[in-house]
Amino acid sequence: MERPIALALHDVTVAYDLGGEVRRVLQRIDLEIAVGETIAVLGGNGSGKSTLLQVIAGLTGLSRGSVQRQEEVSVVPIVFQNPDAQIVGETVYEDICFGLENLAVPPDQMKVRAREALASVGLSGYEDVPIVQLSGGQKQLVCIASAIAMRTPLIVFDEPTAMLDPDSRSRVLQILEQLKHQGQTVVWATQSLDEVGYADRVVVLRGGELSYVGSPTDFFYGAHPPCIELGFRIPYAISLIHELQARGLLTDIRPVRVDECLEAVRRLCP
Repeated sequence: MERPIALALHDVTVAYDLGGEVRRVLQRIDLEIAVGETIAVLGGNGSGKSTLLQVIAGLTGLSRGSVQRQEEVSVVPIVFQNPDAQIVGETVYEDICFGLENLAVPPDQMKVRAREALASVGLSGYEDVPIVQLSGGQKQLVCIASAIAMRTPLIVFDEPTAMLDPDSRSRVLQILEQLKHQGQTVVWATQSLDEVGYADRVVVLRGGELSYVGSPTDFFYGAHPPCIELGFRIPYAISLIHELQARGLLTDIRPVRVDECLEAVRRLCP
């Protein structure tokens, strides 16, 4: 049974007039996002990733085309890569309440939502902690908790792990997996191909155009993997699986996450 469509982009083009020269940041984008789907967006600098996410979040106008949303997808929170650029409260609780106030959530419900959201990101009991006392990773977790507390059907993440240390990055990926299991619709831009395996589909942008839309498995495997054809480097763990398969081993599997690759090698070498 097919899932309903949460959001659909039809012939979306975004262009800017730069002193008489028109620059098309996005060109003729057609993309449907299903309810409960996780999409990883890839592309180099200037490919249009951030603009695409801002269109999905309703922050950028269109030069041409249309965006159709489910009625429930009226507000789309976006988490950026730099937490300091999006935190507005002096304490953790104040920051989470900012988004809830914009949704006119009653004060008594704010406390419940804040506690639940902070628990979901591993920051229970941090409500009264001043933002200035938090690490960079904790600040990013607060930004994610603020988005979760809004309880919107769709959340957008613009390279949220780009500025984090390995432990904080691992925690954010755990949250992504948790949201996926809960049926949350997520669009996730990243420069790290290790994160692609957490998605249901991969979207690749080049020069503002869609170059690839498909599953992580198809992206990394096959006679001519699109990952390589599009100029990306296959993650080390998956390249190891490729090497083993070239030697006639593990030919019946196609893992797309680092932990899945490691488990496959452990089974091969007990």
